[in-house]
Amino acid sequence: MGMLDTPGGVRDLDPQRLAGWSALVSAWMDAMVARTAGQVGGAEHVRFFNPLRTATPGPLAERRISWDAFPRPVAVRYPGDPAGARRAADEFRSLGDYYGVTFYAVRDGQAEEITLRYRPQDEYCEWYAERDPDTGRMLRIVFTSEGHEYWRFLAGGTAAFPSATVPADQRVDGDRAQLLRLYRELVSPRVREEDLYFDTDIAFRRTPDGQLEPYRSRGAYNPYNVWNTERGLAHLTHPENSLYGEISLAAAASVPRAGADGTPVTDAGRLVCCAALGDPNRSSDPTISTDVNDLVRQGLSVTLRDPIGLYITAFDDAAVSGPGGENVASWWRPVRGAGGLTLRAEFAPPPDAPFGLEDVLVNGLPLEYGGQLAEVTTMSLFGAAADLGQPAPAPIPCDHRCCARDDNPDELTLVTIGSQCPPGWHAAFEETPLRQAAAGRLADSTRQAAGSVRLPDLLA
Repeated sequence: MGMLDTPGGVRDLDPQRLAGWSALVSAWMDAMVARTAGQVGGAEHVRFFNPLRTATPGPLAERRISWDAFPRPVAVRYPGDPAGARRAADEFRSLGDYYGVTFYAVRDGQAEEITLRYRPQDEYCEWYAERDPDTGRMLRIVFTSEGHEYWRFLAGGTAAFPSATVPADQRVDGDRAQLLRLYRELVSPRVREEDLYFDTDIAFRRTPDGQLEPYRSRGAYNPYNVWNTERGLAHLTHPENSLYGEISLAAAASVPRAGADGTPVTDAGRLVCCAALGDPNRSSDPTISTDVNDLVRQGLSVTLRDPIGLYITAFDDAAVSGPGGENVASWWRPVRGAGGLTLRAEFAPPPDAPFGLEDVLVNGLPLEYGGQLAEVTTMSLFGAAADLGQPAPAPIPCDHRCCARDDNPDELTLVTIGSQCPPGWHAAFEETPLRQAAAGRLADSTRQAAGSVRLPDLLA
């Protein structure tokens, strides 16, 4: 059996740890196949496969799936106000608010409420503007598409993911020296090792009178450390920006869906709502889901191309210029990832540049926010498909639907079939009654599967 490579083909791992990383990703793929089968009533509905487990007749057919890097969920909340959306995209959010919990640092039996922060940049691309400490002027804008799981693996090895079923002979330790080296190389030479780890046990609770539940132990890697939030950027922070989420979405999207009349659901908006395939407000999730589902309806089985990752694949340098129309294409520089699979890129002036970032124009407007560059950046993942001799599975009914906000119809929210839209929302798509027994069974299985996942797993 072969091995799955690291995202972007980066060479940070020795052979033993590379094998451990491969085993971890393989375990996630197996888990997502099983989880999806449980949610939809059987493996016969699922056409996602682990390439390490399934032999294919010949090379896989590849499909590049692309979307815009600027977070559409932020943009739709600021209709007609792109400047407001760019400003909001740069503001940190509370991880506790996202999950509806409160986080605590626990020291000597005492619990103190803390805030863990993440960026609302949820199209698998995040950015950070590094500024001169004296003048406040931007020095460089850094972009990453690198999932947090790889960095947690560097810190703690396979043991950092206790819910993953990794064979005993493929479990490996982390490489904390390598993690520190990468932070110092990519973020700042001032990073200290102790900055990267929780210095207390971290716990959470969902309600004010609830019991504390463990989240991370003292000494565990802290993905929300200062050098990955307010002082810099090493990897993605948004809860939806993860390799695990990418695999989960691809597996769930491999199940064809049908409306009440049996007609296949093929429209991107309806499909992501019908099957709860991620966030219907994003650019990425509906695009990924529709492309994967299209391949399955053609009678193909699908997977993710190795190396599995999210990638920065294009930058429209024609949209960017100096104040006098100068060509600044060379200011964009990929710095991590091989073979066009860019995980990290920087936009910064060369030392001899006669002007700085604030003088740059993006689509004719002065550069004020990293989001302006995200608007001209393209993200991609690479799917793969093979004919395994299985016909396309029969589509199953929808178990969810979308509601649109009354005062902003572009903003959507998911509800289960049979549930009413919240006050101030209305049905996003015209609907006909579904087969309630089938829809109810699927909705129940979805709720049961979701309920079995504890918060530490969701944040894994």
